[in-house]
This record gives sequence, structure tokens and C-alpha cells, in this order.
Amino acid sequence: MNLGFFVQNTSQASLNSEIFSLLNDSVENHTVNDATLFYNEIDFNPALDNKKFGLFNATEMWSFTGTLVVSSLNLLPLAAEVVNKIKIVYLYTKDNFQYGDIPSVMDLISLPDEIKRVARSEEDAKEYKRLTGKDIEVIKAFNAKEILEV
Repeated sequence: MNLGFFVQNTSQASLNSEIFSLLNDSVENHTVNDATLFYNEIDFNPALDNKKFGLFNATEMWSFTGTLVVSSLNLLPLAAEVVNKIKIVYLYTKDNFQYGDIPSVMDLISLPDEIKRVARSEEDAKEYKRLTGKDIEVIKAFNAKEILEV
């Protein structure tokens, strides 16, 4: 099974560090056949010097098949345009809302049902419920196995 993440940029943000670690671990442990990070904007990040996963601009997403976790609501329309066999999962964190990655609460509420939604923590799930009135699955252990089971 292939696992990919789609992030706005490759900065040294906390969530990016967790994603890089998850992808490296999934390759080392043979949890996935292929691990890939797609980005919209490249940024300096020394953590990428020792990466064990593929790193590609979002324009290369057309060739990806597998589970694609999108970390920003702004990126979902780009991911949804890919016509390959991609299972899109939206990763909600309350930080996304605070940093402006979610254009509006209405955009969050009106996500199509075919896009799976997961929260990074119980606290994020409570915030999602407060904003949308909907429950969301929580990723208890941020690892490839659990994400692929969504």
C-alpha cells in the first residue's frame, strides 16, 4: 500500500516534523510499499536531508496511487483533481484553523462525504465538533498503519 502526504510547504512546522517522522518510520518498518510527500512550496528544512521517502512537487501527484493525507483544506481541491486511484483523507488540526489554512467554517462543514476526515488528537476532534457539529475519527497513534485503516 502507498501512503502520501500533501502539505502546503516543507517548513520546519511541528506538524511537518511529525509527518516526516511518520513517513521515515513507515519506510524503515516496511509498513508501506511507498511513502511520498507532495508539497506546494519548497522551504528549507534540514530534516529533509535524511529522508527515506519520495519528495515531489504537487504537479507530480498525477502519478500517485494510494492513500493521500491532505493537511490543509486549501489543498483539497488540488488533490481532488487527480483522477488516479487516490483515497483522500483530510487531517484536521486546530492549528490549521488558527494559521488560516481553512478559508471558512462553511468550507469545513461542506466537505464532500467521499473525503474521509480524521483529527490529530482528541482536542482537535472536540474543536472540529464545535465548529461543524459533526463527529470525526481520531488518529490515536500517528502512524502509517492507523492512517491506512481509515
